[in-house]
Amino acid sequence: MELKYLVIGAGGTGGAIAAFMKRAGKDVTLIARGMKRAAILEQGLRVRKGDEEWAADLPAMTEEEYMEALAGILPKPDIIFVCTKYYSVEEVYDVIRAAASGKTIVIPIQNVYGTGEKIAADLPGVHVLNGCMYIAASTEEPGVIRMVSDIFRIVYGEVSGKMGDPVLEQVKEDLEAAGIEAVYSDHIRRDTLQKFAMVSPNSAAGTYFDACAADFQKEGEPRQMYIECIREIDAIAKAMHISFEVDLVEAGLKIMDALDPSFTTSLQKDVKAGGRSEADGQIFEVVRLGRKYYIPVPAYEKAAAKLGFQG
Repeated sequence: MELKYLVIGAGGTGGAIAAFMKRAGKDVTLIARGMKRAAILEQGLRVRKGDEEWAADLPAMTEEEYMEALAGILPKPDIIFVCTKYYSVEEVYDVIRAAASGKTIVIPIQNVYGTGEKIAADLPGVHVLNGCMYIAASTEEPGVIRMVSDIFRIVYGEVSGKMGDPVLEQVKEDLEAAGIEAVYSDHIRRDTLQKFAMVSPNSAAGTYFDACAADFQKEGEPRQMYIECIREIDAIAKAMHISFEVDLVEAGLKIMDALDPSFTTSLQKDVKAGGRSEADGQIFEVVRLGRKYYIPVPAYEKAAAKLGFQG
């Protein structure tokens, strides 16, 4: 079964997915904007890791160009990976509506818990899963993705836990053929919350202390706050009747200790640049969940207060 893929977003997540899958010979189209799109069309989408660099030549279109092509002869995709920042998700609803046929499956790859449920509620009739990705990558310059870790794993699944879809089995095969670890999950609510329990505490403590991975890889206040944030999410998960198969603190520290010491989250970069950030979904939402389930979240309260949370 040969699937057609559309990747929306050319940053560290979407760019990496598109580049790796195109290099493996998969049928991939990338939605990109501005300078990123121009650079990709001129010299391909480049991936850097250490001293190595390679490029993938792939079609990069704006949303408008893609929708015009769909009105012509371009067939609709089988799979749509939504890899925008959380605050931009609603901005790509038009292209999702235009691209989704009755058989198309949408897989959001986000750093905010519950994004799949939000998209499904906003776009009735569109088949939306939940998903997340483990990667340490960012846009180094337009059209260039910098990877600073060997971790590259995509987890996806039906919110209902239903398994056995042959298309989703093929997605797993295609990702693995591209060198991406793929997990077709029977408990995606648990698995996306587990990922959230790694990236959200990193963003919260990292922003609070203006810390990079090196600060979390040694004993001290940043590492301790990171651990406290993980424990607060774990307590909320228990209140939501979600249990994990791993120790969240141990799993989080294992990943953290393997990161390049210079790594910081995209939220930290966005906050430092003074632009829009995912603070509402990654940090403020944890405070709101704590209040909803009567779980104390003092570490998150501190991080949220520093970022101006008014809730």
